[in-house]
Amino acid sequence: MTAHFANVNGVKLAYRVQGEGPPLVLVMGYRLNSAAWPVTFIEQLARRFTIITLDNRGTGLSDKPVEGYAVANLARDLCGVLDQLGIAEANILGYSMGGAIAQEFVRQFPERVSSLILCATMPGGPRAAYAKASVVRVMRDLDGLSPERVARRIWNVTYAPGFLERHRALAEDQMRREIALPTPLHAADLQFQAFAEFDGSDALAAISCPTMLLTGDLDELILPQNSVLMAKLVPGAKLIVIPGCGHRVLWEATQLCVDLIIGFLGSDGDGSIPAQHDVPERRMPAALHPRMSALELFTTWPLIVAKTGFEALAIAQQAIMVGSASRFGDGKPIILVPSFLGSDLALLPLSLWLKALGYRPVTAGLFINLEGSHAEDSLSRAIRDATRRLGRKAVLITHSSGITGALRTAVAHRELISDVVIFEAQQRPHVAGVRIHYLSSGWSFVHGIIELPRILRNIGIELLEGSASEISGVATRLIDQTITEEERI
Repeated sequence: MTAHFANVNGVKLAYRVQGEGPPLVLVMGYRLNSAAWPVTFIEQLARRFTIITLDNRGTGLSDKPVEGYAVANLARDLCGVLDQLGIAEANILGYSMGGAIAQEFVRQFPERVSSLILCATMPGGPRAAYAKASVVRVMRDLDGLSPERVARRIWNVTYAPGFLERHRALAEDQMRREIALPTPLHAADLQFQAFAEFDGSDALAAISCPTMLLTGDLDELILPQNSVLMAKLVPGAKLIVIPGCGHRVLWEATQLCVDLIIGFLGSDGDGSIPAQHDVPERRMPAALHPRMSALELFTTWPLIVAKTGFEALAIAQQAIMVGSASRFGDGKPIILVPSFLGSDLALLPLSLWLKALGYRPVTAGLFINLEGSHAEDSLSRAIRDATRRLGRKAVLITHSSGITGALRTAVAHRELISDVVIFEAQQRPHVAGVRIHYLSSGWSFVHGIIELPRILRNIGIELLEGSASEISGVATRLIDQTITEEERI
């Protein structure tokens, strides 16, 4: 399909149009671009509908900024594309995170949705059902991996058990198309952050257009219980749970999904759509309820660890993701420097907590911080390793007793450090070229722990110069290549 471009909300978005008939917009999920849709899925639907697909911001041929990824904004991106096409009303199909975008789109622009299909998605918020900790880690811990390794890592939790063994060639071909335009890590992190904070459950009851929920009964990533819940909340919604399919239900049961979609969008309400399958509910442990505040989590952390070990970290991450006082982070690297005569070991609770909040903390590699050349060398190595692995600048967090060496190292690595946060700061030195944030309390006190997420939240992602130019250069070359191919056609 030929790529076109729309300037929407300050970014350039790529979209494609194929087929004839009523417009059907396909909204893709986390990390993936429009090339990821199954080829036969698009081809068959294009026989009945005008298919519009787009690369969400951060993916494919679209711009990859370091801001603007909130689900509400992604919905406005979609609206801008439809405005450029002159489409006043369309059928909308949202897959996975794209389902969250579709929910938000119908909330903001209800008059523009003819029918709604929500596939393998969730409502967010405290009533949603969440994946196991091990599955969350697979989707989240991707730094330092090549696009192919990322794809192979993720497909183990997105395809149903046994599918890869039976359809290896199909999966390999699909993977190659998906990584041809890889999503940079910063964009993936910001999409993850946006999806983690999404809560559209209260708006579901107001949906008035015909709605179908579609999911696989073996989905480990977004549990099918979410579709069951949403079908109860959306008035008159139809629910289809396809047996033997995982999160990639559209890829695993393509023909059946095409038939269901065509039947639904062409349905006259005669009950031609199969009856729903019952799916048992799965609830999160009451002790880790999603509305647990960050303060409660931190103060009860020793008890959680004692009961469940480090597995509780990922569960706590889910708890924070869905509505705690501390909003989810953007994955930025954070370098933790112990106090003078202190040790990295003392920072373990803080490191675990920051990881649960959605950041990537690393310690300075100091068994004892003596603030000498050895300490500064270790800190420098930690800064270089973390920033180069992630392709973005780091935030340095230190105690005031270790401020001299930390600030000296930060100044020496201005190109790698965006901000410095100092706990228990009695004096407030000014350092040219370095943004410094001061906390009067110590990091062992609750006030400092509550204040820190607010500071980190207000520090935006800053890409390393090489990473930014590389991403821009690749995007420019791909766009130029696409335009050349269009002219040749």
